[in-house]
Amino acid sequence: MFMMASILKETMVDSIDFFKNFTKQIYTVQKMWMLFDDAPKLTGLQEWEEFTFQNGQIEIKHLSFDYKGNTVFENFSLSIIWGKKTALVGLSGSGKSTLVKLIAGYLHPIDGAILVDGQNLAQVKLRDYYAHIGYLTQDPSVFDGTILENLTYGARSEVSDEALKNAIEMAQCEFIYEFKDGLTTEIGEKGVRLSGGQRQRLAIAKIFIKNPEIIILDEPTSALDSFSEEKINIAFHNLFQNRTVIVIAHRLQTVKEADEILVLEHGEIVERGNHTELVNQNGIYAKMLELQSGF
Repeated sequence: MFMMASILKETMVDSIDFFKNFTKQIYTVQKMWMLFDDAPKLTGLQEWEEFTFQNGQIEIKHLSFDYKGNTVFENFSLSIIWGKKTALVGLSGSGKSTLVKLIAGYLHPIDGAILVDGQNLAQVKLRDYYAHIGYLTQDPSVFDGTILENLTYGARSEVSDEALKNAIEMAQCEFIYEFKDGLTTEIGEKGVRLSGGQRQRLAIAKIFIKNPEIIILDEPTSALDSFSEEKINIAFHNLFQNRTVIVIAHRLQTVKEADEILVLEHGEIVERGNHTELVNQNGIYAKMLELQSGF
């Protein structure tokens, strides 16, 4: 009788676990379909020619782009040099986010071309190109799983313990070891067990593991407190070494060390230079600095 009860209990526990996992997977699939319904169609993922990375030179030539009938860029040209940190600043609607999405291949120009190492993004396999890009927003995507699963998901090869440890250290992610279960800690739906700064640092550690040559950051610290921002800026300093970096930032502290800062207005570059040069110009950038107290 006791054995029957034990077997029945074990069967019930297994059934409950199966049901929980099954409903979780249904919810995940539903979210994916909602995302697919809302997102623009991504073309060129596997079509066209293979992309071959050389040195990460980016050339934007005579680019034009409209969004819902509104002109964002018209005959826009820009060169981004390998190994340099280029910052994009400007008021909302100036075209900053649109520009980085075009460079990332998420959007396609109406006219003109975006060339990476002389290869037109409209004519290469984006899957090949994406292997060389790390893209980080102010709200990085994490999924309901362990910290380790989030860090290693999508890695092109098996991640060694040494590589994992190095990524955690360089991204200022030592908070992981404060959890009882460490790397096997379940972070919950949308990473609810983590703070915004912790999610950002986890995303940076994932980029370290991927080790891309081009980094794109879209307002990466705009929603963080000062302590989290300081930690993330240290992680960024480590991440930016020997890579091409394109960063959009509202907080100008993030772009102070950029090699070149581009001030955009209505899809045009109205000021360009490093921090000191732009301050001395006493133009739009200098006025933006004045408005950010404590800078």
